Amino acid sequence: MAPIFIHLALLTFVFIFLSVLFYNGRYDIYKILTYTLANDLYKLVLVYSIFVIAHRYLSYRITDIVSLDNKSYISKIIIGNGKNNTVVKVNDIYQITAETPYISIQLNDKKYLHTETLKSMSTQLDNKVFVRVHKSSIINLDKVVSLKSRLNGDYDITLKNGAEIRLSRNYVADFKSKLKLTHQVTT
Repeated sequence: MAPIFIHLALLTFVFIFLSVLFYNGRYDIYKILTYTLANDLYKLVLVYSIFVIAHRYLSYRITDIVSLDNKSYISKIIIGNGKNNTVVKVNDIYQITAETPYISIQLNDKKYLHTETLKSMSTQLDNKVFVRVHKSSIINLDKVVSLKSRLNGDYDITLKNGAEIRLSRNYVADFKSKLKLTHQVTT
């Protein structure tokens, strides 16, 4: 409803300005508003409703939600780059790092910048697959190859694409517990 009222207010002021400029002020606010409300209100409601419905439909279609364990996680991320939008499957992500004011999403061979915070991204991702390993890094547990101690409480994580990421001692306990749950070998 707010866009409709803004539209009516702007339309009224434009008509008054043009009336004063070209017709020596023959039209006043009351005449303009009553005419617009009587003849064009349903058109405004229809046009703005179509925009709202289209926006909701498109935003629902863009964020493909997967429901797991009574929680919803995203399965795709739309990364905007000017005119172009790229769809990235969450399963293809190796790591996400903070690069203020953006986040960097690392795939096997590509790197994308995305306008979101690391904290908000971590709430949208499955926390059994994506684990915070540093204050500025989240990794995909499915892409972990090895874990090597630095002998000071920190670790080096090697991913399938060869990247090495530091595992901060503040996140070791959480990382190890989730790694054990997802990487158990059964015979």
